[in-house]
Amino acid sequence: MVPPAVVRAWRKNKTLRYGVPMLLLIVGGSFGLREFSQIRYDAVKIKIDPELEKKLKMNKISLESEYEKDYCKPVETCI
Repeated sequence: MVPPAVVRAWRKNKTLRYGVPMLLLIVGGSFGLREFSQIRYDAVKIKIDPELEKKLKMNKISLESEYEKDYCKPVETCI
């Protein structure tokens, strides 16, 4: 349990009431941003298996090919 004197000091002192939480937010946010930005750079360093890369390059799907496949077959004429 927190002594009443500490609670009273917390309520009266604006630095403790507003300043300390703000500093914690700034310092904590800095560490959080560092971790999230590090994930971005780590993802770039990951190498893909050559076989998987070949498979992905062969299986290119474009918007135009999907449109032609889905909408042009029944009509037989496309723009």
